[in-house]
Amino acid sequence: MLLAQISMRAALRSFQLIGLTVAGGLFTPSQETPPARTPAASVFRPIDQSDLDFYTNGRPYMELPLEELAHHIPELKDIQPSKDQQSLLTILEKTGMVVDQFFLDITNVIAHEDITQQITRENNSRASMDLQYSYLIVLNRDEKPPRFEEYRMNKDGEAVTSRGTGQGFAVTSGFTLKCIHFSSAHRYESRFRHLGYGRLGQRNTYVVVFAQESPYAKISESVKGAWGTVPVYIQGIVWIDRETFQILRLRTDLLAPPASLGLYRETTEITFTETSLQDYKFPLWLPSSVNVEGVFDGQIFHNEHRYSDYKRYRVSVKMKAPAAG
Repeated sequence: MLLAQISMRAALRSFQLIGLTVAGGLFTPSQETPPARTPAASVFRPIDQSDLDFYTNGRPYMELPLEELAHHIPELKDIQPSKDQQSLLTILEKTGMVVDQFFLDITNVIAHEDITQQITRENNSRASMDLQYSYLIVLNRDEKPPRFEEYRMNKDGEAVTSRGTGQGFAVTSGFTLKCIHFSSAHRYESRFRHLGYGRLGQRNTYVVVFAQESPYAKISESVKGAWGTVPVYIQGIVWIDRETFQILRLRTDLLAPPASLGLYRETTEITFTETSLQDYKFPLWLPSSVNVEGVFDGQIFHNEHRYSDYKRYRVSVKMKAPAAG
């Protein structure tokens, strides 16, 4: 579940964007420990009014001509347009098989996480914060459906809530499992369009855009604050390896941002890297870097996550409720 938890203190407005919740699907992450996202100074770029108009008009960007879409998303300018949609079903079916296998193979993992949080306030003042955690993904296959829980731990090995909300920063997480939108169990919840063919590094890719359809969506993302909890849905773009049908990069945006609550934009960009764990036979494609940026209540936030040193995590005790970070 993508969860935005808003602090209403005037000088320190902040929120948390937290993970996925899947009703009756492959997994249901725990809501005890919020997964997190964060702002980044190194790749910060200002957002102008034309961007806001594009992201808040409530029209799925999959419906736009490629030229117009590429104007707002520059990474699409160099792709070769698809002439038709005849190959789309094959792309989705083969990608779905890869995603389904990922959910069968995934095990408990722990990684080092470096986070940079940045915020630009209405008066143009800027603040940034650098954080380090151990980041865990823990699953329980004994439950039906299996449940995934995400934690951050401090240097003492204690589960913690991420720092930053008290200073007005956005706190974000929940990236590893976002490929679920392409799983065979949840593909019916979205519409898809084959945009064309591109390159990502040395790899040839299919570029596919999708948008959730709320009447069918079991994957819920929501904005939570003083007003209660408001569900939101996403749209996105994926770069899929043309040989292996592995998702290499995933970008998501809110389908219709709840501007009445102050959230005008939230964009997440995830780069996945093949990871081999010691004493585990299945390689896993896990996030290596994530950037999150957006506009909330007149403030521009930008968060960067960097993941390294993935290892298999062997759970010996039940995780306790997180302590304050």
